[in-house]
Amino acid sequence: MLLRRIEEEYGPKGNVTKIDGLSVSFDDWRFNLRKSNTEPVIRLNVESRHNDALMRQKTEELLAKIVR
Repeated sequence: MLLRRIEEEYGPKGNVTKIDGLSVSFDDWRFNLRKSNTEPVIRLNVESRHNDALMRQKTEELLAKIVR
């Protein structure tokens, strides 16, 4: 349900891949959100090539949606 909700919000704006959880890529950042196979946790990876501030902003934004 969480992955679907995040995909509904971010998917239309980016390029979606579902090989290992939910990955969404944009021009200047991307993220992967997936359930762990060995622990009761959700893993979030956020990357940006040239902009650390954008990466931190998007990480905080996604975490707020995940934790709510």
